[in-house]
Amino acid sequence: MSQKIPGVEEIKTAFDGTTGYGAEMLPTEVSEEIIMQVWEESWVRNTFQSVNMTTETLKIPKFTAGITMQGTTGYVGTAATESRQSTDEVELSMKTIIGNAPIDRKTLAYAVPTLMPAIEGDIKDSVAETEEDVFVNGDTTAGASNINGAYNITNFPDGIVTRDPRLELKGLRYYALNGGASVNASGASLTSTHVRKALAALGKYGKKKTDLVMIVSTSVETVILGWDELKTLDKYGPQATVLTGEIGKLFGMTVIGTSLIPDTLDSTGVARNQGSGTTADNRTVVLVVNKRSPIIGNPTMAERKFTIEIDDEPTKDQIILVPKEDMAFNVRYLAAICQIINVLPGTL
Repeated sequence: MSQKIPGVEEIKTAFDGTTGYGAEMLPTEVSEEIIMQVWEESWVRNTFQSVNMTTETLKIPKFTAGITMQGTTGYVGTAATESRQSTDEVELSMKTIIGNAPIDRKTLAYAVPTLMPAIEGDIKDSVAETEEDVFVNGDTTAGASNINGAYNITNFPDGIVTRDPRLELKGLRYYALNGGASVNASGASLTSTHVRKALAALGKYGKKKTDLVMIVSTSVETVILGWDELKTLDKYGPQATVLTGEIGKLFGMTVIGTSLIPDTLDSTGVARNQGSGTTADNRTVVLVVNKRSPIIGNPTMAERKFTIEIDDEPTKDQIILVPKEDMAFNVRYLAAICQIINVLPGTL
């Protein structure tokens, strides 16, 4: 008979209403419920495509050139010149994010029934925010040359720290800076003209506006809300599907506001604090993305999906909750992303 870890049964009871498991893993249903809430509320996961991955890496083909159509006048009875579709590959690679949440045994003993809903909500919110941060701001470059800069409490509060999850994967801002299109707002507040220029810069990827999403910082959101061109949520109609963070439609594309795009960037869209550049600029970026390009990878193996393990530290009189998740992210076409750089953050 396996030995029960004191405190673990109380946690399981509070989460699941069931005792007697004895294992050091919360019931699968608990983890699934939390991650389903994350996915249901995530504008990123409800906007971009997902694929299931049975291996650590997965290569997805993409077309780089299509068939060439040809005329027939003067060539009746003559076969068209052969043209073939050419392809390339996009690689998804699984990375892991993990947490460490110690809970005092005394707290468990006296307050577990009321504490657990708060812990569950905190785990859900933390996972959701981390996913969004990685998908938007991820950059695997170490040090101050990371697009987010190195953390400094005064000048670079959004900079990377030790074991920063944004170091695991490259996100939308990274891909925009490294191969995407670009429009310069020249240090001014965002205008609809800047947005139209971004649409033009996307070329064929910007033709179908319903395939586009525009992602702005919270401060820029305050500017856009005052535009006559913005179709606000109250005008959508009762049958409309609205994403978390969605503030309206602009030229037919969805506009998302997020607190995770920083307002402390320089004119090129990065936080430059290496060398003598020790002071952050007060600029931000706006992303316009064809949502058919980014891809999110999800593991199919149960042990690599989102789980919450429990560790016991009796010498510290505490229990450790360890939430963990594997995920992957990449984009098919760099040209399907445009960044508007050097944007002055909005003020009221």
